[in-house]
Amino acid sequence: MSFFFAPRQARTTLVCPLCSEVLDIRRTCHEAYMQCSGCRKAFPLTQFIKQMDEVMEEFLERLYSDRV
Repeated sequence: MSFFFAPRQARTTLVCPLCSEVLDIRRTCHEAYMQCSGCRKAFPLTQFIKQMDEVMEEFLERLYSDRV
């Protein structure tokens, strides 16, 4: 049996629309979202899909689809 690992957060190269600090992509048991490393404001993923970087793409590949 293979071991499945999905990290709880990752640092992206995307920037916060409010304060221009780097955004983290995070997950809980029920959802995934973006959070600013500076002002700590949370944002829905849909706001950043067109800007998706490699880190965000790899993070989302490891999530169950019911969290997005």
